[in-house]
Amino acid sequence: MLSTIILFVLIFTVVVCLFLTIQYSLFLPPVKGLPVLMYHKVSEDTNDPLTISIRNLEKHFAYLSENAYTCLDLNQVIDSKAVKIPSHSFVLTFDDAYLNNLEYLYPMLQKYGFHATIMLPVGFLGKFNGWDQGSDPIMSYEQLRSIDSRFVSFGLHTYGHISLKNSSFAAVTADLDKCKQELTSHGIHFLPVLAYPYGAYPKESVQKQALFNLLEKSGIRYGFRIGNKINKWPIKNRYEVKRIDIRGDDSFWTFKTKLKKGRVKMF
Repeated sequence: MLSTIILFVLIFTVVVCLFLTIQYSLFLPPVKGLPVLMYHKVSEDTNDPLTISIRNLEKHFAYLSENAYTCLDLNQVIDSKAVKIPSHSFVLTFDDAYLNNLEYLYPMLQKYGFHATIMLPVGFLGKFNGWDQGSDPIMSYEQLRSIDSRFVSFGLHTYGHISLKNSSFAAVTADLDKCKQELTSHGIHFLPVLAYPYGAYPKESVQKQALFNLLEKSGIRYGFRIGNKINKWPIKNRYEVKRIDIRGDDSFWTFKTKLKKGRVKMF
């Protein structure tokens, strides 16, 4: 009877360990490489898939600072010729240029000495997040110009917040040209990087390579998808840089797991 109970306990323990490993990566070691963290909105007290509260964002930044993580400026990634990057390096990106980024994120970047790249949906600057019928204000050109480049740089998020998976190459070219022309005319310096809206781009190999060729011809040097994985360094495919989706409703344990392993669930 005792041996049966012991066997049951052993089997149960193995099953639980396997479940936690497969479902939550609990027993897997940290992944070496460069995590690129993706955020969107910052709020005074709201936490949802696209919005993180000031309190939770500060917990993230404090953890990164206290554990000696190095925040890399995307310029350093783009221009890096080095084989190695500092251990515990990471990159911060914020999509959509919400006004709340200026109100809540910007002071926190200054406090911790971090740098973030904000991906601009150029056609919506000074307006609202119309791509999802929202009413959240987007930063204006004047507000963008007020930001210190030591703490924030800007990248592209297309002009019309369009899905590159469903757009013709002619439409993509016209969209990017319009982004560059408008930002330049308003005196906004931007990095030659593009965050794909919705993380979407062609997955079929021929179409995908054709898009990447188009981006290179348009002067875009890096393209950012989602992927929820840590990038091996040096980055081999410049147009499929993976970002880790940091949700406002993630637990703090989930944030730490994503930072170290890229994702919580393996499937």
